Amino acid sequence: MTALDFIKIGNHRVGEGNPAYVIAEIGFNHGGDMSLGIEMIKAAARAGADAVKFQSYKADELVVESSEHFALIKSGELDLEQHLQLSRVAAEYNITFFSTPYSPPMVDLLEKVDVPAYKIASMDLTNLPLIHYVAETQKPVLISTGMGTIDEIATALETIRQTGNQNVLLFHCISQYPAEPQNANLKSITQLTEKFNTLVGYSDHVYGNAAALAAVTLGATAIEKHFTSDKNLAGPDHAISADESELLALIQDIREVEKLLGRRGVDENRPDRIHAEAFRRSLHARTDIPQGAVITEQMIVTVRPGEGLPPSDINKLLGQTATTDIAKGQLMSWESIDSGEPPKD
Repeated sequence: MTALDFIKIGNHRVGEGNPAYVIAEIGFNHGGDMSLGIEMIKAAARAGADAVKFQSYKADELVVESSEHFALIKSGELDLEQHLQLSRVAAEYNITFFSTPYSPPMVDLLEKVDVPAYKIASMDLTNLPLIHYVAETQKPVLISTGMGTIDEIATALETIRQTGNQNVLLFHCISQYPAEPQNANLKSITQLTEKFNTLVGYSDHVYGNAAALAAVTLGATAIEKHFTSDKNLAGPDHAISADESELLALIQDIREVEKLLGRRGVDENRPDRIHAEAFRRSLHARTDIPQGAVITEQMIVTVRPGEGLPPSDINKLLGQTATTDIAKGQLMSWESIDSGEPPKD
């Protein structure tokens, strides 16, 4: 099945030929504090992110109550009105709001918020009923592949496409926090692109910017980075998250890399072609060459500029007879040699 060249998330085209779509993954870094969540949206917008992504869940639908993490996870729950408020703030600051739902009821809630896309977390790569429910909305499905095998990824994609939804963006992801550089395996981006003929992004858990920038050079069409307004806040994700200044620097670097990547440009229209004559060499007279002289190698020098015969014509020139006087330093030309045209090969 042929993949789409791009998908649309809100007003953004995401795909080859478009700027990498940058998602600030706030997740549940807000800890249920709406003022903090709002400040994080504003900070992500100031940094230049295209979208903010939250997480939508009920703790008792995500982990057992006996879990040591239950209270922490429950603190990050958001109800419908809170989702609507965050979405309104994002719209005010011209940044897209969407979320990762962890159950069908949360998909229903997010439909009421009218999110433009959905993210499937790595932990739900094999949760086919949830993936199918999300895909049935016919909105773009962004799906992380952390911990996944090729077969698991293929099954998830097939589940989405069975609904007729072709708006898919895979994310290469290593589900370690932080991920070590030697485990990033960024070449998986090209592997996924070729294997599944679909758009591929990168969800980055490596400290610093290098991994995300390398991902862009490998064709990642979207970059997701954990985000916080303060790396010193309590909670498991703040320390590994980018803050406003770090996200700003990352986005600036991504845009610079995109400029450097440019287009496939080895053709007649390449921008440096105009310098060819000035920078390249051509055949010149090393000495004065009198009319009637037979051209020898000692009479010729290969120097700039490249306005005359190219160095590749040297063997055609040797042994020819000068039909006019040729001054030292003069460009060699066929007009001053024998019949006025190069000999046939």
